[in-house]
Amino acid sequence: MKIVLKNGPALPGGHQKWQMNEINALIWPNKLGIGVMDPKAFNRTARIAKQFKVINKAPSGAYRSDLAKAAVAQLKAQGADVYGKKWKKARVTLNEGGK
Repeated sequence: MKIVLKNGPALPGGHQKWQMNEINALIWPNKLGIGVMDPKAFNRTARIAKQFKVINKAPSGAYRSDLAKAAVAQLKAQGADVYGKKWKKARVTLNEGGK
């Protein structure tokens, strides 16, 4: 966030911090490990996209999880919390975070 603020963002630091907090809430916790897509969620999204004609046919081979799973295994071996079990959403006000 500091580099964004240093380079003159259009929005203030409190907003930048709020955005990152909201993005983190989409990621954590993750029962499969950081970066590993849930196949059920992928299939549900594909089904909805097809139903509403965003796509014409169900995707085949559209994603892979072997690389993410390998990365999770390495991070886990190094002691990293790859599941975000202890992560909690921060309380952010738009007046904090710099500029």
